[in-house]
Amino acid sequence: MAWFIASAVAHGLRYLALAFYADRVAPWWLEAATTALVWVTGVVSIAIVLCAAVASAGWLIDARRRAYEPGTDPRSRFRLWVGSLVVVVNFFRLPVYLEELRRVSTRAPSRTALRRWWAAWAINVVAVAVAFWRSTGDGPQAAADTVLLTMVAALTAAWAIHETRSVIRSFNDPSPRFTRRFIAAGIVDAR
Repeated sequence: MAWFIASAVAHGLRYLALAFYADRVAPWWLEAATTALVWVTGVVSIAIVLCAAVASAGWLIDARRRAYEPGTDPRSRFRLWVGSLVVVVNFFRLPVYLEELRRVSTRAPSRTALRRWWAAWAINVVAVAVAFWRSTGDGPQAAADTVLLTMVAALTAAWAIHETRSVIRSFNDPSPRFTRRFIAAGIVDAR
């Protein structure tokens, strides 16, 4: 999540530089610095999100194995891996897998939390698609628009990652509502 926020900041700085130097040539060092920031944060973000996707798919498979009786999970491990990691397929299969897990799990997020998670991913998919579509345009305005839209896509990716972490934690952690009791000092008799 932090790397996507860093990527959004890098794209924001790049956009500000493009806007400030819209009618003249930017200094070479500024061009080089903003280009390097955009590339480094973007590549690291993508590498980390690929690793996180594999780890999240592994978590899902393990959580389902623990929630279902041995051998009763209706989905094979292979189908879970494919449905979790293949782009476009995962957009439609992951909500189904999580809803099935929610129904059999003793600790699970609300259906609203799952819908919020799916909405965050849907908005991110739209933001990425719009940024990609605009990147096919020609000229400096299309390039500047792409930088700005990529910044928005990075921010929505950070939001989607935050929602994913919340869903994973809600399956793993007991509800914090009644797990800790606070007793004010001086109220309890010390006898």
